Amino acid sequence: MTDKSPVTVPAYVGLDISLTGTGFSVKRGSELQIETVKTTPKTHPNDLERLQYIRGRLMELVPNDTRMVCVEDFFVPRKASQMGAAKGLIMAGTLVRVALFERGLPFYVVSPGQLKKFATGKGNGPKSIVVREVYKRWGVDAKDDNQADACVLAHIAEAIHLQPDFDLHKYQQEVVDKVVEESLSYNI
Repeated sequence: MTDKSPVTVPAYVGLDISLTGTGFSVKRGSELQIETVKTTPKTHPNDLERLQYIRGRLMELVPNDTRMVCVEDFFVPRKASQMGAAKGLIMAGTLVRVALFERGLPFYVVSPGQLKKFATGKGNGPKSIVVREVYKRWGVDAKDDNQADACVLAHIAEAIHLQPDFDLHKYQQEVVDKVVEESLSYNI
């Protein structure tokens, strides 16, 4: 007697959290879903409602069979004028991390430089380069840099989960090794 139950391909999720346009990506084998979760002060006039919506919507999108999630690390402001935006991102990012933890979903935090290096081979450069590289490497036509970043993060999540049996460029393996070594990991 043979087992006729369907083989499920594990899900790997990437999250680029933002107050205005959070990038979401889920990767299953060669299939990739990307989306931007958008909010504005007009759609959610109360900051707490806005944060709650982002958290709730992302948790709706993350599949129950997710094996690994990668979340882009917090934005570090270089100017005093950026502090307000940084606070909002920290609040949203923290709520999402807590929600992932509550669901028992393992995740790693990836710095913006690590994300760029995994996609481009270099840890710096404009966001448009990541969008271009996501299209060139994986054929994904991201509508914005949030979706492109989430796509890269989903690929990193898959690489972390499947290592060492995953074929990567040397610079991508360096990123995976560094993320695993440096990043706080949860539920792993």
